[in-house]
Amino acid sequence: MSNLSNQAIDDLKIFFEDFSEKVYLNGIPIDIVIDLDRLQDRSKKEYDGIHVGDLLYYCKVNDFPHTPEVGEVQMLNKRSYKVFDVREDLGLYEIILKGASS
Repeated sequence: MSNLSNQAIDDLKIFFEDFSEKVYLNGIPIDIVIDLDRLQDRSKKEYDGIHVGDLLYYCKVNDFPHTPEVGEVQMLNKRSYKVFDVREDLGLYEIILKGASS
């Protein structure tokens, strides 16, 4: 592994140690970072300001129990959401959730 890859892994580890919170996703404990500012920014830039979701979070790809798919239901801390969008980059998933009743 290159020095750059090692540095990126180390940075990601520190980022999650400092900013993540443990939640239960479909009953499994997982560390995520919630970013509502990024959700608002993406709504403005990509969806003409239309409200597209209720929650945007990041999680490590290796920590996620399966590959998430648009439309699937996720139970986050006993609340039901549908996956609106999923992106994978640099070992992270960026997932937008929308209330399942919305």
